[in-house]
Amino acid sequence: MDIMKQIVVGNASKRYNVVGNASKRYNVVGNASKRYNGIIVGIIGMMCLLPLSIAFTSCSSDDEEPENTEQNTDGRKLRQLTIAEVPITRATLTDNTSSLSAAWSAGDEATYFNLTSHTENDLVWDFGTLSASSANATSNFTGTVRCKTGDQIALFYPATYNSESTGPVTTSGTNRGKFTIDLSGQKGTLNDIAANYHYVYGVGEVTSVTETTASATISSMKSLLAVCKFTFTDVTFTDGSNAPIPVETLRIYYGYSDETYGYSIKGYPLTGTVNPFKEGKIVDLDRIEVAAELPTTDSPLTINFGSQATNDVYVALFPVVGQGFFFSVTNSNGTYTGKATATLKAGKFYNVTLKLTK
Repeated sequence: MDIMKQIVVGNASKRYNVVGNASKRYNVVGNASKRYNGIIVGIIGMMCLLPLSIAFTSCSSDDEEPENTEQNTDGRKLRQLTIAEVPITRATLTDNTSSLSAAWSAGDEATYFNLTSHTENDLVWDFGTLSASSANATSNFTGTVRCKTGDQIALFYPATYNSESTGPVTTSGTNRGKFTIDLSGQKGTLNDIAANYHYVYGVGEVTSVTETTASATISSMKSLLAVCKFTFTDVTFTDGSNAPIPVETLRIYYGYSDETYGYSIKGYPLTGTVNPFKEGKIVDLDRIEVAAELPTTDSPLTINFGSQATNDVYVALFPVVGQGFFFSVTNSNGTYTGKATATLKAGKFYNVTLKLTK
């Protein structure tokens, strides 16, 4: 597989504004607006997060009933958080042949998750969305967040739900406390990747708070996926033209070579997880990575263009090392197949031309 160049795909962020409490200790601050399935592709982004601190006093007389302050017993409260000048993002992506450039769009949403409050009490789920205020390479992000000064706030883009909970963070089962990435449903375009699959992650700290507001900063965002631009040609062409094969349907599998059983294919792992914790502690950004789980079926990653065939297909893929791939392209002339082996790194852009056989 002719894998080329790198990408500096800016930060992206889109997340859910979930501002609401679950009963008792589940303080689920967040409802999510849209649902974004999918993830990357590979792109580096940066975002700023705001830490919040809260100070409050309460008074009561002997004649008054004690006030229910369950929400604030840990020093946190809901505040309007502003993350200043969040850097390069995703709202739009531009193909520069050897790299991707990105920019925010006003209204872009990024999921937040208060890692500190969850670390202190694993029944607390403070998550929701922050929204971009401008369409630039950098933008402020604002939203209602339950926090205090010093809290570590994770940012995850694009904002997404998962099958196990009502928010972007899984609250039960084996993936409890993790973000979920879903690569199914890709449309093969750069705009689709920018909106739904340009997964980036960062952690910021709340630096100051007032009674009603909070501020945070974040130094960088880490791209979690690789993005590939595939062009396919027919290996049987003899005129040297290497004309691209029009793609109506692309299917991507994992391929495996075995001395005993020969070459075999398995379905592509369509979902992965990002775990911000290890042994109860917050994981450093440079050690964050996607844990991809191999599928139990033979389902490929499938992209359909129908009658609107295209010569170039953009796909977000999980990072891999020395992984075999099997490709199947179908159009009105038939089916073309081929295989390759590749190493894909998170945050990289690969401009790839593959030769297939009909």
